[in-house]
Amino acid sequence: MRLDIRGAAIALLLWTPVASARPAHRSPAPRAFQDCAHCPQMVMLPGGTFTMGSQESESGHDPMESPQRKVTVRRFAAGRYDVTRAEWEYFASITHRPTPLGCQWTGKTGPDGEKSASWRDLGFPQTPLDPVVCVTWTDAKDYAAWLSRTTGKHYRLLSEAEWEFAARAGTTTPYWWGAGDTHEHANHGTEECCGGRQLGRDRWMKTSPGDAFPPNPFGLYDMSGNVLQWVEDCLSPTYAGLPIDGSPYLANVPLVTTGDLKDLSGMGSCKYRVVRGGDWGDQSGWVRSASRSFAPPPGPGPDLATYRSGGVGFRVARDLR
Repeated sequence: MRLDIRGAAIALLLWTPVASARPAHRSPAPRAFQDCAHCPQMVMLPGGTFTMGSQESESGHDPMESPQRKVTVRRFAAGRYDVTRAEWEYFASITHRPTPLGCQWTGKTGPDGEKSASWRDLGFPQTPLDPVVCVTWTDAKDYAAWLSRTTGKHYRLLSEAEWEFAARAGTTTPYWWGAGDTHEHANHGTEECCGGRQLGRDRWMKTSPGDAFPPNPFGLYDMSGNVLQWVEDCLSPTYAGLPIDGSPYLANVPLVTTGDLKDLSGMGSCKYRVVRGGDWGDQSGWVRSASRSFAPPPGPGPDLATYRSGGVGFRVARDLR
């Protein structure tokens, strides 16, 4: 069982195509839009029905990915990239947002080690196009709310179902590029938990710029690997009884868990939020489209309001009407 211990009427939509200076990849770049100069680039995704979860026969399958079921998602827009360090820095500056310390899993060394780590000072280098990390679930919600106020459009986090729909991009294989893992399509780690690995196209031990790897068929980057992404949903140990209309699971109920999750039994489900996508230190099975995790980890330590990890960032969604 994997635990996170690191930590869409288009005719009515006003949008402007963005000429990107990012390098081209083999997949054609989609037409993207931005609602403001400092807003994330967004991609319009079609609605549709897909099979969420994985079969027991899939390599890396976890019981949390069961039972498979058909889910229907309305069309929406998703961030072309994870929210970048530069985008977050602008938001933090214009809103005078403080920068708390105490981010875990950064690798920062020194007298105070990771106790003094923050998104500004990680202990490893980032470019402006790298995903912001060391942000809480509340931070991600506040950023989406700021975008909504700034643009007059409804920005939010993706639901877990929307996330998997976006990650699969019409595919049914374990990864959007096929059945086998590869460092040519994603920044992920060693096969023994947990640490970064440089191999082939993957030249990074920690985070990588958002355009370092090819996009999936929907034109979204880093839906697998680089950083885990906060989504809206509260934690459920299975998909049994969860919404099938693409909406998030928000029932705050006592968790009933066994096995590797037994320490969560009796805890409120909304004390934890789901994270998806895998990160730079994760095994290949943890960057599959079906793979699920959550934060914060069980046991003593930071709670949802204070949990920050060098392997956790986020992506935003925008309603399309």
